[in-house]
Amino acid sequence: MDDRFKHLRALAAPEPPMSIEEAVALLDPLPEHPAIEEVRAVLNRFRDALTPMDDTSRELAREGALRKLRLLGFRSAGRILETAMPAGKTRGERPTGLQEPDLWPEAVDGAVILTSLEQTLRRFVAVTQEQSALMALWTLFAHAHDAFEISPILAITSPDKGCGKSTALALLSALVPKPLTSANITPSAVFRVADTYQPTLLLDEADTFISDSEGLRGILNSGHMRSQAYVTRVTGDDHHVCMFSTWAPKAIALIGELPPTLADRSVTIRMRRRSHGEPIERLQLHRLGDMEDLRSMAARWAGDHVEDLRFVDPPIPGAITRDRARDNWRPLLAVADLAGGEWPARARASALTLTATSGNDTSMGIALLEDLRALFLARGNAKVVSEDILGHLHAMEERPWPEWRDRGPLTARQLAGILHPFGITPSKWRQDEVTRRGYDPSQFTDVFSRYLPPVPPHTPQVSFQSTCDPNLSATNQPLADPLCGDNSSLFTGVADVADAIPGVAPRKDLT
Repeated sequence: MDDRFKHLRALAAPEPPMSIEEAVALLDPLPEHPAIEEVRAVLNRFRDALTPMDDTSRELAREGALRKLRLLGFRSAGRILETAMPAGKTRGERPTGLQEPDLWPEAVDGAVILTSLEQTLRRFVAVTQEQSALMALWTLFAHAHDAFEISPILAITSPDKGCGKSTALALLSALVPKPLTSANITPSAVFRVADTYQPTLLLDEADTFISDSEGLRGILNSGHMRSQAYVTRVTGDDHHVCMFSTWAPKAIALIGELPPTLADRSVTIRMRRRSHGEPIERLQLHRLGDMEDLRSMAARWAGDHVEDLRFVDPPIPGAITRDRARDNWRPLLAVADLAGGEWPARARASALTLTATSGNDTSMGIALLEDLRALFLARGNAKVVSEDILGHLHAMEERPWPEWRDRGPLTARQLAGILHPFGITPSKWRQDEVTRRGYDPSQFTDVFSRYLPPVPPHTPQVSFQSTCDPNLSATNQPLADPLCGDNSSLFTGVADVADAIPGVAPRKDLT
């Protein structure tokens, strides 16, 4: 930049603060130049538009001006635009709706406020008792958020539209502290607003944007554990390294399922469309302010008990075996235990029911391990050839294996691909002068112990050979035992697979 632009350099000076009028005055002596004229026009448009705008419109105009100026190479424009806010709106002041809620003037009974929250929720949304209990617990947890080290996401899902997800979020927005509702959000907006305002982030219509943004998913994931709730960015002309906090309570509503990593960090409510036998009141959005007393009571209870909640370690039902699920429910159970009354028992009943019906937290790899362990147990822990495994999996209509990729069934190569990250590869062995290729249960012993819950003690382990009836011909043996008698009919597909795999016996040896 030559001497003609020395005044532009003055605009980037950090001191003193500068109004838009002062900035435009600095531009006046400059010679005509397209870039300078564009900067002057942007500043003037922003100045002229300030007075009639509400807070939201002003912020949108400010962001538009910032983007325009920065595209022109003027990267310190924020200093000018921030000083242009009307009197009384100072830097760092929270926008309307993100202020701390007023505290109820008297002490509040925890069990009473939880029951009141639940009754309010059930007036307007069709949910089960377990689901309404979770929503009430999560609402009170949001008020006491800073007492905990884990922040479970409240996932509100449904199979289709019209199930009440947006209504549920609207209700939460009237009950939680500092609600910020959005039907779309960028990754940078999440960490900047979380770092600046510590709101309760309520994301609606997430199925339209969350799966397409790995960056957004990563930032939302980071907010699950307080010690890791940060993202690092380089900011400013001097490339200053900044850490932004992502620690804030979050609820996400969507059609379908959350991506696996987010689902793993969530407690989930699966909503259904209301039936004719489930009468509920229609929520009038302009009446949400009537719930302000409930929010004030919840804030008062949380403020009175935040230190009591900080180091509590509530007992978790033993049936919840996954560490992440136990982590997710720990703060909610802590709230229930401190609230007292019927809530400790109700919270644990909800945890057991909703965790058992979750299904979100099982990846395809874990699902495959579950199905293989069941197969090995049914076969008396004998080696099983790949073709028999595939035949078993393809018959499981409730699982994804019959229509795996491009609506075709899972193949031997894809089976091996899923197991490879667990350190398991197909093995070979000789049986009846034939080379078999498949899997030995002994390969899975360590993997099963690490990734699956223990086998219930009553699970029968039937001997694989016990189903063979010596009094029956080979063709009449039980279908559940494919190694009984003549096996030739069982290998109609193995020859095609074997021909494509180096080192496996040719087609003629398999018949």
